[in-house]
Amino acid sequence: MEDSKALFEYWYDRVRLKNYELITDSEHVPTPKLRHECTNYDELRSIPEVQQLDELERSRVITIIKYECTAKVLQHRAGRLRDRAHELEAACHEQDQQNSKLLGLINALREKLFGKDKEIKRLEARIASLAVENEAFRSEAENSKAEAELRTELENLKKKYNAIEKRRQELAKNNQSLGGRVAHTKKYKQQRDEAIALTEQQKQQIALLILESQRLREENERLYKKLNQLER
Repeated sequence: MEDSKALFEYWYDRVRLKNYELITDSEHVPTPKLRHECTNYDELRSIPEVQQLDELERSRVITIIKYECTAKVLQHRAGRLRDRAHELEAACHEQDQQNSKLLGLINALREKLFGKDKEIKRLEARIASLAVENEAFRSEAENSKAEAELRTELENLKKKYNAIEKRRQELAKNNQSLGGRVAHTKKYKQQRDEAIALTEQQKQQIALLILESQRLREENERLYKKLNQLER
């Protein structure tokens, strides 16, 4: 198996975004819809490079492709929505400045008649900006959820791998008990050593994933706290 970090970076670089209008929609868009309609996820998982792998490795690579497509589109969506929120904030600020200039030119009667309408419009602009920013936080939270799903899928793949490895060792042990020729013994010893090295590599990959999961969990908690403060 390839180095885990390098494998993640390799597929991240191959992810392509599309359908930017849907990505930047201020209304809530489900994560699966973003992944299938706004990235090349379906294309990547179907290419010969992936399909020619054995079943276990193919499942692992498709899981990584799924995670990278999801992460990339949600990160882009969060950034675009946050930019839009900032634009709305700037428009709101500019409107406040214009209102202040106009207030100095109109008389007390017009201020009494139209002052409330201007305040309502300012508040409506503020509400619109908060709604877009809230959607940005929602996208970031869903990105953390996607990372948790990735970890679960990789854990399942690890269990399958361990079961296959256990069966392989049992077969090797049975063959050794039958005697066999020296050449066969060397062959199975080599397979055993390769399996041990592969298992150790898998442990290191899992350790990296656990560290990354902890980091993303802390980031997720920070985002939810910020979201709760915003909703208050």
